[in-house]
Amino acid sequence: MELAEDEDKSGEDVEKSGITVVSRHYEMPFSRGVLAKSLTAIGLAPHRAYDIALEVKRELVEKGVDRITTDELAEIVKNKLEKIDEELAERYELWRKIKRREEPIIVLIGGASGVGSSTIAAEVAHRLGIPNVIGTDAIREVMRRVLSEDLYPTLYESSYTAWKRLRYKPAGDPVITGFLDHSEPVVVGIEGVINRSMNEGIHVIIEGVHIVPRLISKEILNSPNVFSFMLSVDDEDAHKWRFYARSRDTKLSRPAERYLKYFNEIRKIHDFLVEDAKKHGIPVINNVNIDKTVERIVSYISSKLLKGEKELAKSRVGLL
Repeated sequence: MELAEDEDKSGEDVEKSGITVVSRHYEMPFSRGVLAKSLTAIGLAPHRAYDIALEVKRELVEKGVDRITTDELAEIVKNKLEKIDEELAERYELWRKIKRREEPIIVLIGGASGVGSSTIAAEVAHRLGIPNVIGTDAIREVMRRVLSEDLYPTLYESSYTAWKRLRYKPAGDPVITGFLDHSEPVVVGIEGVINRSMNEGIHVIIEGVHIVPRLISKEILNSPNVFSFMLSVDDEDAHKWRFYARSRDTKLSRPAERYLKYFNEIRKIHDFLVEDAKKHGIPVINNVNIDKTVERIVSYISSKLLKGEKELAKSRVGLL
C-alpha cells in the first residue's frame, strides 16, 4: 500500500474524507498518515510532511474529488514539493520507484558498541519503509550454532574481549587482531544474508559492530544496491555516557559497568572501524543527533539512487 491505509496515523477515521485512492491492485480510503510517511522517506521533517499531506487533502476536498489514482495523487504531491525544493520533488519521484522496483536496497550500518547503530537502523528502516532489520549480533549467534567453540574460540567472546581467546601472539594490537578474528565468521553470515536478499529482491538493513569493510567482499561493497555507513561518537565522554543511558533505559543483560570496564578496548575498535571505513570510501557519520544522522543517511541513499536513475536514463538515450 503506497498512499492509503485503514486508519490515519493521527487516529482520524480516513473514510470521513470520502476520497478513495485507486491503483491497479487496490482501492483504499485516502490517508494523510500514509502520505506523510512517504514524505518523511525523502527527508522531510515529520511535521512538515504532515502539513503537506493536510494541504493535499484540503485541495482534493475543495475540488470535490472522490476518486483519484495513485499516479494522479503523486503528481499533486510532486507539484507541491517543487514549490519548496525541486530536489525534494525528484527524491519523492524516486522513492515511488524504489517502492516498486524489483532490485533490493541493502543498507549496512556499522559502528563500535554504544555508537547507536541499532537505533539509527530502526529509524532509517521506518523512513525508507524497509521492514527487515537484522543485527549482526543475531548473525553471530547463528554462526555459533555452526562453528564450535573449540574451532573458533574468539567467536564465543564479545567483540571487545575476543583478544583473550587468541591462540597465537599477534604481531599487531591484540585487541584489533582478536576483533578481526571474531568478526570473520560473522561476516560470512552477513554476506550470506546479503546474497540471499539480492537473489530474492528483499530490502534489508544490517547493523552492528561486525560490519568491517576490509572483511566484506569488494563485489558487495561496490554493488549499486548496497549502501554502507560507519557511525562514530567522536567525543569519548559522550560515548561513555551512552552506556549508562542504555543501561538505565533498557533491561540489558550486561550492565554499563561491563562495557566501561572494557571501554579502552571498545574505543580501539571504534577508531579502527572509522579508519577502515575511510580507507574504503565509506561515509563516516558522527552520531551526535539521531535525527540529523538519519537525515544524512536517507539523503545520501536518495541522492545516490537518483544519480543512478539519471545515468541509466542517459545510457538508454545513447542507445536510441
